[in-house]
Amino acid sequence: MLRYRDWPDRLLDFLAKRDSTPMKWGTSDCTLFAADAIQVMNGSDPAHHFRGKYTDKKSAFKMLKQFAGGGLEETTVQIFSDMGYSEIPYASANSGDVVLMDVENVDPEAEGLTTAIMANPTTAIAQGKDGLVYLENPDIKRAWAI
Repeated sequence: MLRYRDWPDRLLDFLAKRDSTPMKWGTSDCTLFAADAIQVMNGSDPAHHFRGKYTDKKSAFKMLKQFAGGGLEETTVQIFSDMGYSEIPYASANSGDVVLMDVENVDPEAEGLTTAIMANPTTAIAQGKDGLVYLENPDIKRAWAI
């Protein structure tokens, strides 16, 4: 799916609006942040299976398990494959691409992976506890061209 011609401006507007939004399961968690950014850039909604169907961590992870038999990584792989987004070497991720990265970079008390949007080749943006977190040289595990 192609990005809108003015996707950089759309993404910047979206980030400005979401910058101080605290993390809330089912509204502004890591997965919905990335899905909302994708929707702003090209109109597709990778989270349409999940929107409005969970309100806490337990129910979110239950849905991931039911959807793809695993967690965030398995679900992300399946959804992006189904949508035709190509996985790319993480070193190639650039502005607007989606990455899975170590969540400890975002929240030292958390474990596992989180989804993020690349701002440029060296900076990722993820949903943090109190708003967006901008990370230089993040620990990226997987990446997809959006």
